[in-house]
Amino acid sequence: MFDVSAIATVVATVSVVVGVIFTVLELRHMTRTRQTDLIMRMYENVSSREATELLFRVGSSKFASFEDYAKKYGLTDAAEAIGIFERVGLLLEQNLIDIRLMDRLFGGMVATMWEKLGPVVHGMRKALRQPYLGMHFEYLYYRMRVYGESNEWKKDHSHWKEYEKKYGLPRPSLYPDRIAS
Repeated sequence: MFDVSAIATVVATVSVVVGVIFTVLELRHMTRTRQTDLIMRMYENVSSREATELLFRVGSSKFASFEDYAKKYGLTDAAEAIGIFERVGLLLEQNLIDIRLMDRLFGGMVATMWEKLGPVVHGMRKALRQPYLGMHFEYLYYRMRVYGESNEWKKDHSHWKEYEKKYGLPRPSLYPDRIAS
């Protein structure tokens, strides 16, 4: 008939396999939750009144060169703004946050701020003899650009065509040429 020890062995083996599968699924969920929590805390910091005013001041500055920027505005605001994106870039580089979520929350802001502050970062690197200053900010910018030019980006944003037809919502105007057809 049935051997009790064989049945016990099968039940124990199945229990271990189910336990391992459950643990793996739970760890994946915890990782996703941690990533989301990190991004939302960063977003709260970036969208604070103080950070918004800082990024607006830096983003609306007009200058011809690093020296011109330093003379007109000083470097404090630029250093703070660079620091914000430096931290985000470091987390992205270490794969602690998802680029798709980053794009949804910070996409256009990263490009705008790097294109404004890139010459300032390069000038600060030379002036301070710190060749790696702002490297994670620069990494963030280029990684976001590569993602923005990818088919994955088009797939992630193809829903706008559907929303536009179904709800009459306007298409986002930041990258109108990149919205998937």
